[in-house]
Parts: sequence; C-alpha cells; structure tokens
Amino acid sequence: MLMLILFNTLIHYIYYYFFYTGKIQYTSNNAYLIIPFATVAPLIVYSYVLSAIYGRINVTKRSILHLLPMLLNGLIFILFINSTEYKQNLLYLAKGITISLYIIYPVIMVKTLAEFYNYKSYTIKVFRFNKKETSLIRLLILMMTLHFCILVAKYTIPIFIEGSGKTMDIINLCFLMFLGYAISYVIINEPKALQLANEKVGLGGFKKYDKSKLTRLEAEKNGRILNKIMEEKQPYLDSEFNLPQLSALSNISSHIVSETLNGLIGQSFNDYVNNYRVEEFKKLATKEEFKHYTILALAFEAGFKSKATFNATFKKLTGETPSQFIKKR
Repeated sequence: MLMLILFNTLIHYIYYYFFYTGKIQYTSNNAYLIIPFATVAPLIVYSYVLSAIYGRINVTKRSILHLLPMLLNGLIFILFINSTEYKQNLLYLAKGITISLYIIYPVIMVKTLAEFYNYKSYTIKVFRFNKKETSLIRLLILMMTLHFCILVAKYTIPIFIEGSGKTMDIINLCFLMFLGYAISYVIINEPKALQLANEKVGLGGFKKYDKSKLTRLEAEKNGRILNKIMEEKQPYLDSEFNLPQLSALSNISSHIVSETLNGLIGQSFNDYVNNYRVEEFKKLATKEEFKHYTILALAFEAGFKSKATFNATFKKLTGETPSQFIKKR
C-alpha cells in the first residue's frame, strides 16, 4: 500500500511536468487525467490504515460507498469530454469532490481507530494508546489533513490574488515531494510498515504464545473488552490494581489477558495499566483544581504507588521526565 501511495505521488509530479511544459491544457481532455489518481489516493491510504489496524482489509456491502466519489467523477468526466463551454467548471467540480476526500478520510480513519480501541469519542485522543505502533497512522492522517488545507488554498487564493496560482502549485509540489521522501524513509527504515498487509497482523503484531489456541480475532475482541473496562471504570486509579482483578472484571482468564496484552498490543500488564495512569496524570496536570498539587501528588492521584515507578514509567512511555512535561504546559 505504501508503494501505491508513493506511485500515486509520482503520477502527480509527471502531471505537473506535462502541464507546465504546455503538453496539457485546461481546455483539453488530458486535463482530467489527474482526477482518478487524486480521487483514489485517500482510499489507498485508508486501505493501508485498515491493514495496519486489523491486519486485513474487510470488503463489506458498505465498502461500495468508497466507490461513490469515483463514480461521481466518472459521470463528470463523461460530461467533461462532451462539453466545450463548461470544461473548466466541470474540472473544478471534480476537483472539489476529490479535495473533500482529503478531510473526510482522516475523520473516517480516526473513527476506525476509535472503534478498534473501543473509545466513546472520535478524537485525536485515540492516539494516546499504543503510540509507538500508531505513529505512522498518525503521520498519514496529519499529512492528508495538511494536504486538504493546501489544496483548498490552492484553488481559493488565486480567486482573490491574481497570479498566485503558480506559487500555490509550487507549495503543493513541495508538499508532495516531502510526502514522497517521508514514505520512502519509512519503506527503507521501517520494512515492517511495508509488510503489514501481507503479514496479516494487527497493531503491534499478534504473536501467539507457544502451543496457544488464542487467535488474533479472539485477541482483538479481548482487547476491546479490556480497553472498555479501563476507559469506563478506570480501575487503574487504584494503586493496588492487579492482573487477577482485571481478569475478574473482564471475565477473561489472567493467562489470556496477559497473552492478549503481550501478543496483540506488545505490552505487559504493568505497562498497559501504567499507560492509562500516565495519561491520567497529564489530564490532571491541565485541570485548574489540581494546579496547586505537586508532581508526586498528581502521580498518586493517577494511581501510581511510588515515585520511582512513576518517574521510570513516565520517561519510558513519553521520552521525557514529568518535570519536563509540566514545564511545557
């Protein structure tokens, strides 16, 4: 999928080359050639994200809705090639449909990730859990949202500022160049990201224990149950909270809970629970009613039992010390 994204980016380079060398004119049918590639790009990114989250791409009846923009632009193309007076207007309409996908799909991808982690709200907070494994997804969503802003500016600013069209094209090309570089870097340095869909693993890569009968689908189901308990009941606020207690709350054996966390998420029980405590600490640190609390007091409120565990865990999960985090607030 990443290779397809990179290929799609290269097509845009080629299109701009032919456009600025005069081989493609707005009034010619060739001007429409870029629309199919630009329309399918968000769907390719979405497909990669699905494969990264679930280790597979499920095709359902709802999947046909993803073809709707391409069908609409196909209809517009028929009108485009048979029109003389309204060619440019039809081209802008097709581009408008395409551009909207660059903000619609980031929302869909955040929603998909929220459903996977069983979060109640579809916000960027879904990335606070399992940050390491969702870093590329986060980057793709950010880049697509940024590209949406650039494309909107590209087609609106020239309306108000004459002669700014070429400048906006250069900005767009620079963005595409940076995107191509970023994806190439990932392909070279993170080969696992390139192979996710083929390996059929989910986030973190599901690794079974020896002689285990736990399947990836069962682990995903368990993961959603565990996440829901942690989100809704917040048992991690109890500093004595342990694995048997989570097992009792979820009606899943301690062994299976442990295997689910290690195999699906790549975290031990302690890291899993402390991840929530770190996020709770961050949340408390922003609230006015806790402004007078010391860092250690906030840590205890978040469920940590000792200063040493809190400091070590915070540094491990965030890459900075609690003091450094507080200073940035």
